[in-house]
Amino acid sequence: MVEYVTPYFRPPSEHKSFILQATIGCSHNNCTYCAMYRKDTQKFRVRPMEEIKGIIDNAVSSELITDRVFIADGNALVLSTNKLLEIMGYLKKSVPGLERITMYANVGDILRKSQEDLNLIKENGLEMIYIGFESGDDVVLERIKKGANFDETVEASKKLKKAGIINSAMVLLGVGGKERSIEHAHATGKLLTESDPEYVGALSLQIREGAPIHQEWKEGKFELPEKFQMIKELEIIVENTNLTNGYFFSNHISNYLPIKAKFPEEKDKVLEQIREVLKANNEDLLRPDYYRDVVNQY
Repeated sequence: MVEYVTPYFRPPSEHKSFILQATIGCSHNNCTYCAMYRKDTQKFRVRPMEEIKGIIDNAVSSELITDRVFIADGNALVLSTNKLLEIMGYLKKSVPGLERITMYANVGDILRKSQEDLNLIKENGLEMIYIGFESGDDVVLERIKKGANFDETVEASKKLKKAGIINSAMVLLGVGGKERSIEHAHATGKLLTESDPEYVGALSLQIREGAPIHQEWKEGKFELPEKFQMIKELEIIVENTNLTNGYFFSNHISNYLPIKAKFPEEKDKVLEQIREVLKANNEDLLRPDYYRDVVNQY
C-alpha cells in the first residue's frame, strides 16, 4: 500500500473529502509566512501515476471515497494537463458517485495553463480551486515571496471565471505587519473586487517556527499587528470588497472575530458588526488566544 508523506494539509471546508496526495510538498515553497512544507521528506515531487492509481484503488476498496476528492499537496495544478485529466478520469471511472474534485493552486500555475487547458480540466471534473491571495499590496507580496503580484492574480482569477472553475481565495490578516497594515488592507479589498472570487476566506497570520518570517520576527524585522489592528484590517478589506455573488468568511480558528456573509446582500450588516466590536474595544468580544495557539497553519 502506498504511504502518505505527513503532515499533509487541506482547507477546513474539505474535511469530508478524501485527500488524494498526487504531489508531495509545494512546488513554490518560498512564502515566508508558511511553515507547512519545510521537512526534508516534503521536498516537492510528483507521484508516479501507478502510485496515484494505487491510492485510488485502495481507497475505493476500503470505502474511503464517497463523493468528494481533494487533490493534494500544496498546489496540484502544477501537474501537466494530461496527467490531471488522467487522474480525474480514473477517479470518475473508479468512483461512480463522485460529485466534486478540488485542489490548491497558485497564480503562476494558473497562468501557465492555456485557457483551453483550464476549460478542459473543468469539463473533466475540477469544480473549485483554493488560491492564497494573501495580500493585494505588491510591496507585501514581494516581501513574503508570494511569487505573484496584483495584476497577475487578477488575470489568473479571470481565467478561472472564464473556465467556470470556482475560485476560493484566501487572504491573510496581519501579513503586512504593523508597517503596512493599512496599505495591505486597502489593496487586498481592491484585489478581491477586481478578481471577484466566489468565496473569500480571511485568515490571521500566525508566526510559526520553521517559517522564515519567524526569524524576521525574532530579529525585530517584522511586527505582527495587535488584535484590534487585525480587526481594523478586516473592516477595511470588507469595506473595499465588492463581489458580484460571493461569500466572505473569517471563521477560520486563527481569527479573533469570526464572520460569515453573503455579498453583496449582507455586506453592510457584517460591516456594522465589525465596527461595533472595534468601537467597544473589548477583548471579551474576541475569540481567545488559546485557539490561535493550538491551531496549525492552513
